[in-house]
Amino acid sequence: MSASDFLQQHVAAVAASDLDAVLALYADDAALVSFEWTAEGADAIRQRFSDFFGFHGEIEGVELVYQQATDDTAFAMYAVSGERGTFRIVNAFVLDGDACTRHFSNEVAAELARDEVENEA
Repeated sequence: MSASDFLQQHVAAVAASDLDAVLALYADDAALVSFEWTAEGADAIRQRFSDFFGFHGEIEGVELVYQQATDDTAFAMYAVSGERGTFRIVNAFVLDGDACTRHFSNEVAAELARDEVENEA
């Protein structure tokens, strides 16, 4: 699969909150890395995405804002809109065939729902 095809499948799986579809895109020994944490292996990545879906609640949409791809890498910004607001997340994926082996991800901006901001204050 091309890196662009990978991005489209990843966006669709995240937008559907389909944990199994997301995990099918990762190698068993893949690593997911953020500034605050690292998840290595299928079980740890499953937990991170489970937490991600739990945090965002019902996902209303995922927009692929920017993307750049080569044969085996993809760099993209997603705008994820859910119950807690809209979050912009930068992602870099390293691919081996049809599977992601390394995924670097970090939130770069958030537009929280007004009631969420007031509850946090």
